[in-house]
Amino acid sequence: MKELNCKFQELLISKKFLIMLHRGAHGGNIVENTGDAVNIALKQGTDIVEIDISRSTDGDFFVFHDGSEPRLLREERNINTLSTKEIREKLYYNELGCVLHKRVQKFDELLCELSVDVFLNIDRSWGNWIDFVPYLDQFKERHEHFILKSPIKKEYLDILDNHPIKYMYFPIIYNEKELRMLESYNNINVVGFEVIEADDSFSFIQAHCFDRYKDDGCLFMANAINLDDDTKLFGSLGDDIAITQNPNLSWGQMLKMGINCIQTDWVDLLYKYRDGNF
Repeated sequence: MKELNCKFQELLISKKFLIMLHRGAHGGNIVENTGDAVNIALKQGTDIVEIDISRSTDGDFFVFHDGSEPRLLREERNINTLSTKEIREKLYYNELGCVLHKRVQKFDELLCELSVDVFLNIDRSWGNWIDFVPYLDQFKERHEHFILKSPIKKEYLDILDNHPIKYMYFPIIYNEKELRMLESYNNINVVGFEVIEADDSFSFIQAHCFDRYKDDGCLFMANAINLDDDTKLFGSLGDDIAITQNPNLSWGQMLKMGINCIQTDWVDLLYKYRDGNF
């Protein structure tokens, strides 16, 4: 099961902590969840790039975070309700609201623009895992760089447990009950956790239930992105505090709690912080 983990473990031990960029680098004419966004993220210093998967009614997998249609495509319908032809007809809009010549990419099209050694944290694909996980099998040269992410639910765990290729798995976890459910499976290749903390007690990340995973060198990721002013992914700690006040008040506090990977929207500044230059 661990044969797919070697390169990932090498990366993890080679850095003070890992940097994961949310939807790739985007701004100006560079649109999130595109090959350009991934490649620019790597230039900025990210170690892992998070991407999102949607599916057309024809069964094609596209790299797009559903719910972003009004903002990025000027489309009110959810992308998962559109045919491949309908998706292909949509043009992206940039952050100034100007239409571009760029279109939503299929997953395999995005891969064609990336080096084979890019680590991808594949988000929001879980509703289609019955087909998406076998679909990944064809990209043999990239198996060591795919990391699947999902909430902990029986239907998702069953698919991973039964699939012959043991892709790296990185669940979103909220409590010890979910951890116990995960531990009831013997054939899932868990390499880490995205730990959600709803308040500033931070009791879960410091719970003893994680001790053996920390000893085994697992990834513990704190999500520092600020979706809005109210949503708490890791208590009150997030990018906003780090970049407007002091990184030690946010990113630094995460690291003190045993976090060894931070997901951010500000990879260049987090990269400087890791190097001691911010």
